[in-house]
Amino acid sequence: MAAAKHSRIRHTLFRLVERFEPDETTIMVALAALVGVAGGFGAILFRWMVNFFQGFVIGHGEDTVVLLMAVPWWQKLLLPVVGGAIVGPMVYFGAPEAKGHGVPEVLDAMVFKKGVIRPIVAAVKITASAITIAFGGSVGREGPIVQIGAGMASTMGQWLKFSPQRLRTLIGCGAAAGIAATFNAPIAGAFFALEILMRDFALVTFSPIIVSSVVATAISREFLGANPSFQVPAFAMESSLELPFYLLVGLVVGLVAMVYVRTLYATEDAFDRLRVPAWSKPALGGLALGLLLIWFPQVYGVGYSSMVRALDGHMGLGLMAVLVVVKLAAVDLTLGSGASGGIFAPALYLGGMTGGAFGAALMFIFPGAHHAVGTFAMAGMAAMVGAATGAPLTAILILFEMTGQYQVILPLMLASIGAALTYRSVMSDTIFTLKFARQGKQLHFGRESAILRNFHVEDIMEVNPKTIGTTDGLDAILKLFLENQDEHYYVVDEQGRLAGMISIHDIKDLLHAEGLGKVLIAEDIHVPVEDFVYRKDNLEDCLLKLGQHDRPDLPVLYNPHQQVLVGVITRQAVFEIYNREILHQEDLGIKLVTGEARMHDCVELPEQYKVQLFVPPVEWEGKTLKDLGLRPRYGISVLAVKQRTVMGGKQNRIPDPDIPLQPEDRLIIVGETGALERLLRDTNARSFATDCETS
Repeated sequence: MAAAKHSRIRHTLFRLVERFEPDETTIMVALAALVGVAGGFGAILFRWMVNFFQGFVIGHGEDTVVLLMAVPWWQKLLLPVVGGAIVGPMVYFGAPEAKGHGVPEVLDAMVFKKGVIRPIVAAVKITASAITIAFGGSVGREGPIVQIGAGMASTMGQWLKFSPQRLRTLIGCGAAAGIAATFNAPIAGAFFALEILMRDFALVTFSPIIVSSVVATAISREFLGANPSFQVPAFAMESSLELPFYLLVGLVVGLVAMVYVRTLYATEDAFDRLRVPAWSKPALGGLALGLLLIWFPQVYGVGYSSMVRALDGHMGLGLMAVLVVVKLAAVDLTLGSGASGGIFAPALYLGGMTGGAFGAALMFIFPGAHHAVGTFAMAGMAAMVGAATGAPLTAILILFEMTGQYQVILPLMLASIGAALTYRSVMSDTIFTLKFARQGKQLHFGRESAILRNFHVEDIMEVNPKTIGTTDGLDAILKLFLENQDEHYYVVDEQGRLAGMISIHDIKDLLHAEGLGKVLIAEDIHVPVEDFVYRKDNLEDCLLKLGQHDRPDLPVLYNPHQQVLVGVITRQAVFEIYNREILHQEDLGIKLVTGEARMHDCVELPEQYKVQLFVPPVEWEGKTLKDLGLRPRYGISVLAVKQRTVMGGKQNRIPDPDIPLQPEDRLIIVGETGALERLLRDTNARSFATDCETS
């Protein structure tokens, strides 16, 4: 019954789209608004759940430090244990993707899972994170709401049967909506999605994310108010001579960020090595965290009240310095043990305490100076987020929108860049990407990179190229150049190993030399080759090498241990496969497969066969494949029927001979070249040839 209802809704939406025929950007902007609504209400629901559970365990109120001070010591000790005992089984048995801080899981879905996030992930994440925070987990709200917003957006896109590219854009919209609504920061929300998740500022991506961020913020402000997240006094930089100090605090914060990232993953490794059930580890981490809460209630939960004290300048140098270490341990224990929560708020906390301690130390050293401790705390916040996440622009915008203090934009910018540069000098991966680097995975953003990395050199290289042997004489070499038009040939030894290269320019002075034809051999005149690729290298790396050295082609070696020449790859071949995939991958929904690797898991078509996307003529509408009889008449098979889905998406379905063709249907057909041409002539129809094999 429910499936039939959903089918009717999709059918109605399809008819609306078919009637108005909106373009790609319009479709995505309309859906982005819906995602913004879902993200805005998701952020409100999440905050309400945190407040509900917090009120249940320690009472209602913004100042959690004051509330926790009134709680008996044994309750402080047991709160994180109880929270971990609830969250551990919930995550382990419900949705393991909800473990940790969430953003790497969103990146994993975007890059490696075609934008698919299971619907249950959002439900488990919102509940587990709310319980973790309310029961004392030293984490933030921002990472979870990113995963929650992304999960809701992905679910919507899957229901509408969207392509992976559109799913990824919707996920970016959901993440932007979550950040914008949580921080009350629409600009920062949009730039978070664009700078960290999408890495794409094209209009078709930029516009939906902006719309989603604005809609989510509007909803959040309607229910939670339009005030900045941090109510702090007005800051002002007294003199430009202070700027070097902000650069210096950025350098210090960059080192703290490095410690933050490394200790977090080291703690995860330590808990992974514990020989206890995985679902019980959050409770064990909670026990250690409870001991910290007894003496340092400032590290409870998100920690906004403590951050405000640092920004107000109402916290001493010694306490801020100690809280950097204690908070670091608290975050590591919470997330490292497998609980659920975000890393943004902890990064803000650590940066604020580090910057505040730095500013207080300056006030102590230079008592007559006008340095504001709060200004250094704010600069430290932006610097820490920018360094740890690899997104300094997002960090600057977040702090600006959270505080509403434009006067300190210069210190924020300088500290953020200083921290980012310091961090990058010692670590190449961010807190989000290090997880993939440790697994041996590489994140590659953008459609172009994905296409080129999807193929290897051996897929398109020219095998068995003409070569010159090291012992070949000059006469044989000259004859080879005279009978062919190639400008150079590679030289190989008796075992087939690459020895060098000879170009027409190397021998042009020897063309008219007498008596050298039987004296000189290739070994005497070849030049070494320093640039080459291996057959398993991907095409993106290959194209970079071709461009760096401005080479029309490169020799292909078997592997690093066997330097045998197995082929040649040309720049033109790389461009051809790239253009072919860009033009046809989205339409056909299949991937070009060539080379020896295809034999293991693909069906190779004979040379005279082609796969084409065929646009049926109008008179075929309403007829079935059985009525048309393409196989007996032309010897052509239909691989799939491509249909338009709701909101303009496309999907391939297995051809059913008894289902009538619809006006928007396209056929993916395969057959001999002559048969395909005969079909086109008979029907005056259009097709898009791909010259490819299909798996």
